[in-house]
Amino acid sequence: MFMGRLLTATMLGVFAGCQAEPSQESGPKATSQEVTAATDNCVNRFEGITHCTTGNAALEATDEGLVITGLANQEQDGIVGAVGRAESWRQRSIVDFGEGDKAVTYYGRNEDQVISTLRMAPDPDHPGVLRLRPTFTGSPGGSTYTVTVRDHGEPTAYKLPYGYLDELRMALAEMQRLNRLAATFSRTEGGSSLGGDTQGACIWTVRFEEASFQLTLKDGTEVTGDEIEFVEELADGAYPYSSFTHIGMTGAVDKVTVLDESVTLNSK
Repeated sequence: MFMGRLLTATMLGVFAGCQAEPSQESGPKATSQEVTAATDNCVNRFEGITHCTTGNAALEATDEGLVITGLANQEQDGIVGAVGRAESWRQRSIVDFGEGDKAVTYYGRNEDQVISTLRMAPDPDHPGVLRLRPTFTGSPGGSTYTVTVRDHGEPTAYKLPYGYLDELRMALAEMQRLNRLAATFSRTEGGSSLGGDTQGACIWTVRFEEASFQLTLKDGTEVTGDEIEFVEELADGAYPYSSFTHIGMTGAVDKVTVLDESVTLNSK
């Protein structure tokens, strides 16, 4: 059974413009109007971002940052940040998973529409293993994606196709350490550090800063890295957004402490 904090990591979520289908229901149900109305549960701890609670979460601004507690419902309890019309966002935080069946899900929204998510959950049956599962909605029925693993900036597994990994489970060293998570979500004009045409795609990257992880591929090959990147593959007919309006998190964990957060507004 897992108990502890997430390893120090950098999560990079890149919006190259993302499209969600109106019929899709993924992500928390709170709307931007509901969040805006809940002024008693909102704070402006970091410049350019208004954080509000969702579900039964509680939010406190401290010298360290923002402390979020009351996280019991994985689908509803959390925070959402209104960021205007942003093209990039960055957050550093500590996730205290605690014990039992725990998970956190990060999501990007355009107004009330969730357009991409990344779920992270310790595997209760395999101590020291973290499961990652992205969803992308730019293509009808959901998009496929590629996976790249890097170790200190050098690719160790490059653009693995969708379905190559039966189940993405990363074995992490020293899961019980004091751990920090840094997350970035941004919009680009197209392309990523991988190169190639990703105009209109969403990209998530997770980087572990204090330790490496091991990932077993479908053919049995084991690769080591400190960073993993998911790049959406768009089908015909996708509409590229030029910015995003909200970044949020829901989860069932003991506590999340946001240490730092910043946004860059769309200049166009």
